This record gives sequence, C-alpha cells and structure tokens, in this order.
Amino acid sequence: MSTRRSAGPDKASEIIASAARLFRDKGVKAVSVDEIVQGAGVAKGTFYLYFKTKDDLLEKLSNALVEQIALAAEAAGAVEAGAIDRFAAAVLAMQGAGRSQHHLVEALNHPENSALHELANVALVRRVAPVLAAIVEQGRREGAFDVEDAEATIEFLLAGQAALLGGGRFDWSPDDHVRRLQATLIVIERALGAPAGAIAARFATLGMAPADVS
Repeated sequence: MSTRRSAGPDKASEIIASAARLFRDKGVKAVSVDEIVQGAGVAKGTFYLYFKTKDDLLEKLSNALVEQIALAAEAAGAVEAGAIDRFAAAVLAMQGAGRSQHHLVEALNHPENSALHELANVALVRRVAPVLAAIVEQGRREGAFDVEDAEATIEFLLAGQAALLGGGRFDWSPDDHVRRLQATLIVIERALGAPAGAIAARFATLGMAPADVS
C-alpha cells in the first residue's frame, strides 16, 4: 500500500514535522531522506521539490523555529506597558513558542545534533537580539534600564544562556539547573542595569517561576 497522502496545501510542513520527529528520536546522522518521506507520507521526489538536501532541510527546520520564537517575542513586546514588563513578556513568549514546538526543540537538543543546535543558537541571537534590544532601549530612555549598548549586551546574554543551559551539554542535575537559571536572572538584571529583583518579580507576576526561564 502506498504511503502517499491525499494532496494537501503544505507538504513542506509535513516533511519538516516528520524529520523533526526522526531527528529527535534517532539523531540527524542516523536518519535518511527515505525515512523522512515515509514518515511524511510523500514521494521522495516531493522532498526535492522543497529541499535540496537533508542539510538544507536542517537549516530550514532551525530557522523556522527561530522565526516563530522571534515573532512571539515581537508580539508580546509590543504591548502598551513599561519596558521591564514588556521585556519579561517577550522572554515568556519566547519560552512559550519553544514549548509549542517541543518536537523541534527536542530534535535540536538531541546529543547527536550539536551542529544543528549551534546553527539555531546563532540564528536566534541574530534574529531575537534586536527585538529585545529595542525594548531595552525604551527602558533606558525611561530610566528602567542602564546599559550603554543594548544589542551587544543582549547578544552576550542570549549566547551565554544558550551555551550554559541549552542542549543539556553540561548534564546539570535538576537542582543545579535551577540554581543557574536563578543566577541567569541576576546576571540579566545587572547587565541591563535594572533594579535588583525587578525582572524576576515581573516573571513571577506573569506566572513564570525561575525554573521556567530556559
């Protein structure tokens, strides 16, 4: 029996979803294009209508996740509120977008997918840093933040958190992970020149515990 599904409007999304599941379960190197198209229920030729190679698919997969995270941050950060509230809302929205695409995140975090994970981290820093920096710049004008170069500072914060907490590369215990998340909040506040505890308090108001900031 053929695995081809009835014609649909977005075969690329089906292929990406199939690939993400397989990458999550097996790692990128162990997955073939044949397995991906079988999981998507499309012909192999259909794969090459959308993607040049498996590596091309990997790049599009990571870029799609980064774009969803960035758009969520932009939308949340555009609300009428003070800069610290907007900053906290944007970070929470980023985290929520990642959870909504958990199969992609798990694929990126697979131990064998470190190269893909690094690609995604670089894309995230480049795409999201300007979004958060714009909020911080507003806060600097309001007196909520005190930082000379908002965008460069945000880039360091995003890259540092991704290296230390992303992908499970350090294999922290749950308690150690929470300690470093709490330290991350302190580092963010100090780097941005925010009042001590101000950002953490906003996260708590929004219903997000320090352990959720990742």
